[in-house]
Amino acid sequence: MIDVLDVVLKAISERKGENIVVYDVRTLTPYLDTMVVASSSNLRQNNAIAANIRDRLKEAGYEGEIREEGTKESKWLLIDLKDLVVHLFVNEERSVYGLDRLYEDVPFKTYDL
Repeated sequence: MIDVLDVVLKAISERKGENIVVYDVRTLTPYLDTMVVASSSNLRQNNAIAANIRDRLKEAGYEGEIREEGTKESKWLLIDLKDLVVHLFVNEERSVYGLDRLYEDVPFKTYDL
């Protein structure tokens, strides 16, 4: 069995994602266990991170559904892996939506490259 969170974090790091935070949201919702929020410098990098997450999950044998929200022009991409959701932001967009403020009261860990 693969560790989906580990694969996702490594995939983000491989494409130089920044400010990676993992939130444990089990106390907030029965539909989701973990939320990952990460930033990138530009749209191209954001899309490369999303593509790398998809590729690495497939390589690791992930058989679950990978649902995505956003387009190649979106500054916020969402990847839904059922129990884990990934939010990828182009730097300035992250502060606009304030997810980090919204989830500041739940347990979290930062992930360093």
